Amino acid sequence: MIPDAVSTVRPVVANPSKTVKDDFKKYWNGAEKSRLEDEGKQKSTIATAHRFSVAFSFLARAMAVDRALAPHQSVFFQELASDAVHLVHVLLNGDARAGRFYLRSIIENFWRHHYFRDHVIEYGWLHSRNKYYLEMRELREHCGFLPCFASPLDVEFKELPRLYALLSTSVHSTDSRSLVLRKSLEEIKLLRLQSESLVRDMRQVMQNCLLLCIYSERNTFSALHKQTQDFIFELLPKAKREKIKALVTEIDPAEPPEPP
Repeated sequence: MIPDAVSTVRPVVANPSKTVKDDFKKYWNGAEKSRLEDEGKQKSTIATAHRFSVAFSFLARAMAVDRALAPHQSVFFQELASDAVHLVHVLLNGDARAGRFYLRSIIENFWRHHYFRDHVIEYGWLHSRNKYYLEMRELREHCGFLPCFASPLDVEFKELPRLYALLSTSVHSTDSRSLVLRKSLEEIKLLRLQSESLVRDMRQVMQNCLLLCIYSERNTFSALHKQTQDFIFELLPKAKREKIKALVTEIDPAEPPEPP
């Protein structure tokens, strides 16, 4: 269970880091781990995925209870958070390719969220026009023009297409060197080398998306309790953490200054 984190809606979690750690311990102890080649050395990979899933779920829950947000402004972020939860599940069940599929889907839903939150009419077309479809390229290009992803966050934003291409190669590749060729369910395992590679991709995707969402959804982020904000900040490396902290604490130039 993901702990409650929005102080204005639910009771404050006194220590989110400890709560999340305890939650993972309970999940890990009750889980079937036969699909891991070396559970002792792969536990940290699953724990890392779990922490990121909780961080995105904190933000998704805050959006879900914000009555000012229409469905088109949050539904694809909810799906992004769902992808992060599924990632934990498929890794524990030994499926490396599915893990990369969900990492790629997180990037896709990141682009969908930031496109459709600004396009309510097009969001309606998803339900009313059977053949309406937008290519990922169109979504990505729209996001590239958004002011929230301009300098200094353009560095992280420009990483997403590279990571998306890398993950797509792994998911769809027919290169004989990347084929899995499993013959039975019993053969499906997450190997140590796979988890080491996956955790590198995971950190890059999750950290970049999380940092960008903290800023693009800074009103939602600021509604979280400070201890929950600190938990999310701690998932970022020091340089990125200091960078985004400086940005979210700036006075929004669109807002009038307070009177003297």
